[in-house]
Amino acid sequence: MKLNTLDNKTLAIHLLRISFGINYFFHGLVRMPNLEKFVTGMQNTFKDTLLPEVLVTPLAYTIPFAEMIIGILLLLNKFTRETLIATFLLMNILVIGSSFAQKWDLVGLQSTYIGFLFLLLYFMNEQQNTTKK
Repeated sequence: MKLNTLDNKTLAIHLLRISFGINYFFHGLVRMPNLEKFVTGMQNTFKDTLLPEVLVTPLAYTIPFAEMIIGILLLLNKFTRETLIATFLLMNILVIGSSFAQKWDLVGLQSTYIGFLFLLLYFMNEQQNTTKK
């Protein structure tokens, strides 16, 4: 892929995908050395909510790994459609959790991520369809 041969729309799609890949990869990476602290923080966040610890704890251990895998796949542009669908799933899980914790500022931020993921998936799909013609 040569940058100078891409139209602005296609280039923008790739740059957004790469930016999200970096974002998710580093979200997961920086949590790895302090995984126990991250899990404990999640447990504390949800201790006074309706979410039971039996759900919170395994999810807290899973999130950083999911973020890293999502980031890597987006950076490599491999299984991108499936990765974006998985990312929507992760973000919706996070919105549900933030809603239980009544962290409305986080719900707003997560909804912004969802909006950009929508745009990325929508326009990536459109771009792929036009290149197949």
